[in-house]
Amino acid sequence: YCIGIDLGGTNIAGGIADLDGKLLLTDSIKTGLPCPASDIADRIALLCRRMATALGLALSDAAWVGIGAPGSVDVDTGTVLYANNLEFDNVPLGQMIHERTGLPVYVDNDANVAAWGEYCAGAGKGSSSMVMVTLGTGVGGGVVLNGKLLTGCNGAAAELGHFVIDMHGKECNCGMRGCFEQYGSVTALIHQAREAMAAHPESLLHRLAAESGTVDGRTAFQAAEQGDPAALEVCRAYGADLAEGLTDLVNMLDPEAVAIGGGVAGAPEALLLDPVRKLVAQACYSRHVGKVPRIVTAVLGGDAGLMGAASLGNVI
Repeated sequence: YCIGIDLGGTNIAGGIADLDGKLLLTDSIKTGLPCPASDIADRIALLCRRMATALGLALSDAAWVGIGAPGSVDVDTGTVLYANNLEFDNVPLGQMIHERTGLPVYVDNDANVAAWGEYCAGAGKGSSSMVMVTLGTGVGGGVVLNGKLLTGCNGAAAELGHFVIDMHGKECNCGMRGCFEQYGSVTALIHQAREAMAAHPESLLHRLAAESGTVDGRTAFQAAEQGDPAALEVCRAYGADLAEGLTDLVNMLDPEAVAIGGGVAGAPEALLLDPVRKLVAQACYSRHVGKVPRIVTAVLGGDAGLMGAASLGNVI
């Protein structure tokens, strides 16, 4: 069996899987921030032992531990080069976990790991190449080309939110202007919905926001399903921006599939993915050879990181 760890700022999620990638058990433990890296390594090792014990297994019988960690990762050494939320700076996480478990340890960026999980066991299963785009507070994801994760020379490849789709556009937190993240994220969708509410006091958006107590990634789609004109325009504009970014990714990487995950992925297909598919098919370069990539919803949800981490020994 193998062990997968998804290291987050609040929780450390863990899973035990068989070597075919089937999850047998999941568990979690608090990350405990703020704390030194050694404490986090102790908690990861504790979680590994606890899960093995729960299944009546010896930890020493595990084939490996795979870890998805935030930030930039040197996959060759298992070192987290930089992770702001964890206050990691050149932390040899792989070596630290190896010392505590005696097992081989593989570490990669958490978004890459989730993409690998979705590729191996989710929406990308059976494809030769896949781009995973996660739409949340920002835009993240990972890229699998010809069965291999794209990591880059600094372990920082596939920063999918930070290519420019409008050079004179909105300021981005990264210091650039017009990054895809400023148009394709849930944050961008919420901003568009709030702008529509300010311009259309009669819109159903107001009532739905009042009922839920906030404007979130579902608000515009819920109002649009009920035919609200302002919400329909928000969904149309957001879908067009999303399609713009996805077209650029398709033109750069020529994937067989694009999997959409995150908070917006559950939106009604008629309001989001169907229009996006049409726009990408009309604009992407590969239309000239009649091979437009599949654009699908990611299916593993929160298990993608665990599945991908548990499978890292098969890829790195």
